[in-house]
Amino acid sequence: MSMASVDPFPVDPSSRAKEEARAPRQRGKADPSLSARRVATGRGGAARPPPVEIAFLLNYGVPIEALNYATSVARRQGVSADAALLAEGIVAEDVFYRALADYLRVRFVDADIDLAPGAFATASQGYAALREGKNGLRWLFAPTGTEIFRLMSVARASKGRPLFAVTTRTRFLAALREAYPPEVARAASFSAERVDKDLCVRGSLRRAPLALSAAVLLGLVACLFAPFEAASLSAAFILAAAFLSSVFLRLAACAASFKAEAPPALIEDARLPVYTVVVALYKEAAVARQLARAIDRFDYPVLWSKRTKLI
Repeated sequence: MSMASVDPFPVDPSSRAKEEARAPRQRGKADPSLSARRVATGRGGAARPPPVEIAFLLNYGVPIEALNYATSVARRQGVSADAALLAEGIVAEDVFYRALADYLRVRFVDADIDLAPGAFATASQGYAALREGKNGLRWLFAPTGTEIFRLMSVARASKGRPLFAVTTRTRFLAALREAYPPEVARAASFSAERVDKDLCVRGSLRRAPLALSAAVLLGLVACLFAPFEAASLSAAFILAAAFLSSVFLRLAACAASFKAEAPPALIEDARLPVYTVVVALYKEAAVARQLARAIDRFDYPVLWSKRTKLI
């Protein structure tokens, strides 16, 4: 990551209208102003345009240098260019999606979102169904990465009559949390396993531990029929203790289920435990600024992070 300072750029949707008034172009053709502002970033002086998911911001006053900076960060971090652009704070999330909606000539939703039943099924793909007849719209998108390119193709195919709207990722996730709390909680509980299976205890249930457990159980059962009284009594005692433990555990769980659940009490920030984050850096000045920004964005405690993906 470069240490050169990058300022956040507010996007003015009217700038695109001014550019189109100066140089009208047919829909679907390449933007000549975009090509003119490309800079040489590849090897041998070859021109390399910004990724599609952020290139449209050139029409809204964002300099090519800022987009190239976000592109280089995205390549180093292995993320999409729009994710790097928003994470670095070059363009605010609300401004980014407003500009995208204006570019696609669709409505930008910044009010309450009323999702249709079953909309959670497609939420992992970055879109969800709206209530039928909601302002003539059927779908709500909060695209990222390659989803933005596909949405541009859909907008062109709609021939000026799109049946979808665009909103920010933050509003999209907030609407899902409000409309589908159980599904969101279930998705969050398995999010760590989807990222890394070693983070889930079920990953430890491999063939070797299961085979060992089965062998121990079979050995205890076999000891019950052994001709030696000491072995049979010991096996019977171990099996009886395990059985009684499981019975008492189930009874305790049943008794606990009858207790009235009190609403969770809010805990003041002053009463929360304080954690110290120690970050060791060695010859990593290139990522020090980005790391400091990430630490500054810590939201503790949090039950559902806005950075957590559904799938």
